[in-house]
Amino acid sequence: MTDPEPGQSTDQDWIQGLRADDPEALRSLMSFYWPPLVSFARRVLSGTSDPQDVVQGVFVRLWNRRREIRVEGSLRSLLYTMVRNACLDELRRANRRNRAEGKVLPSPSPPTPYQDVQGAELHRAAAVAVGRLPGKRQEVFRLIREEGLSYKEVAQVLGLSPQTVANHMSLALADLRVALKPFLTDLPPENSLDAALADGNSSKS
Repeated sequence: MTDPEPGQSTDQDWIQGLRADDPEALRSLMSFYWPPLVSFARRVLSGTSDPQDVVQGVFVRLWNRRREIRVEGSLRSLLYTMVRNACLDELRRANRRNRAEGKVLPSPSPPTPYQDVQGAELHRAAAVAVGRLPGKRQEVFRLIREEGLSYKEVAQVLGLSPQTVANHMSLALADLRVALKPFLTDLPPENSLDAALADGNSSKS
């Protein structure tokens, strides 16, 4: 996720447009943020619900409450927070439905965040290693590496301090270095863990 290009709306432009009841502001905001938010929701929901429905609902709520918008950080972090909360609500509803029907939701196998890591073995090992990170550590890692959020934005989304986010990220990278050490020992310095992760993330569609 990149910042708006020159000529595109800024947070303040969008917020002012929404508060002025301008539907074009909503259209522009949705056009810019729809793909990454749907991708994020798809990973959180793990197939239990339609991510597009969830994201659509978030934009509907945003429009309905447009005159009450208060953005303490960035608009992006607000949208990710709303989508994350909506996904968690949907997962809770899905769990209640399945318990009522006597079903047990399978544990989702996390999708690989790497689409182009050189070497099939490293590709598979990296995906497994990320999926085995502890819950909060994995969430921080994915928001930073996959969604492109800053440490400050992740702190706002998860309700943590930036330092706590930094700690989780450092621990995640340390865990990954240990897990992937057998695959990285023969690589030159430019193909270190950080470089491999950055390359894998940059190729994500």
